[in-house]
Amino acid sequence: MQFSLIGPDQHFAIWAALFGIAAFGFWIERLPIGRRYSGVMLLITLAMLLSNLRIIPSSAPPYDAVWQYLVPVAIPLLLFQADLTRIFREAGATLVAFAIGSASVVAGVFVAGSLIDLGENEAVLSGIFTGTYIGGSLNFAAVVEVTGFRNESLLAATVAADNVITNLHLILIVLLPGIGWVAQRFPAGQRGAVPVTAADGPVHRIADLDVAGLLAALALAFALAALGIAFAAFLARPQYAILLTTALALVVATFGQRIVRSLSGYTEAGNALMFVFLATIGASADVWRLIENAPILFVFALLVVTTHLVLLLGIGRVFRLGLPEMLIASAVAIGGPASAPAVASAKGWHDLVIPGVLAGSFGYAIGSFVGVSIVEWLS
Repeated sequence: MQFSLIGPDQHFAIWAALFGIAAFGFWIERLPIGRRYSGVMLLITLAMLLSNLRIIPSSAPPYDAVWQYLVPVAIPLLLFQADLTRIFREAGATLVAFAIGSASVVAGVFVAGSLIDLGENEAVLSGIFTGTYIGGSLNFAAVVEVTGFRNESLLAATVAADNVITNLHLILIVLLPGIGWVAQRFPAGQRGAVPVTAADGPVHRIADLDVAGLLAALALAFALAALGIAFAAFLARPQYAILLTTALALVVATFGQRIVRSLSGYTEAGNALMFVFLATIGASADVWRLIENAPILFVFALLVVTTHLVLLLGIGRVFRLGLPEMLIASAVAIGGPASAPAVASAKGWHDLVIPGVLAGSFGYAIGSFVGVSIVEWLS
């Protein structure tokens, strides 16, 4: 066992470090460097530095507790916004574009897999990239949990490659409409001057937090996680507990909106737990193995996203989808629902904020199932 300043048995100190690293990830996004390189990338880098400098341990019981307790709770917290009825009713052309974009992600994974050999872990890594490029970090965590994959260095390299490609993709999405020959080949879309509301206010702040609603959200998330585990045990498929918890959360989000409206702060709480999860990924990673694995995963992710964007624009043009709708859909597929306000604000497409967020929520809903299906298919 390697020595570290904070030993593996100093559980409270480790929890303090994990939550401190997560707080750093949120804080750094207020600064230009955080907005440029993303809080996720920088918090993982900080966790890796602390671990590889032997300040915090590379393995410890609290890390296992994050997988066992925090991840299953974070997933329903982030899914309470995924009201499928509202998504299908209000997302419109953006949802159609998102569906095409999601199918294009799957195609991109197969294209990348045919050109690059990721070795014995190819099936799992393909599923992880599929899940995260249709949904986001919660789908990344869900696919990892279902498959039982615990190679933290490979996971950290995957997150690193994902973040680099996601940032480059977001820059391209913002630049594409300004390229004349691109804009001329696609419809402008039919959009009204709807004022933006979802993007207003400081990032990662809750204007009016109801503490009782937050505690109720946490209680409900724990209850759904417990039910998911119970149903999985009943079906003799314990590895599918996360997927069953996901399904139950979607049922609540879609048919229990009266309950959901009484909750508060669940998205922010879910994001906070996900940042703690990502801190454990960084802390458990060997930096030298990450450097060894990251370049090939970078190329793999580049092929996936390139195929996704080419197919989305090509198929979307056939169906005469507007360029703004397609680009917002691509942004939320690759970067998650939070990309919708960022791109909409940058381009003045304020009426596409809500459809983009709804499409991204749909990605949260289906990403884990599609990702696990890819793993099963390729295994």
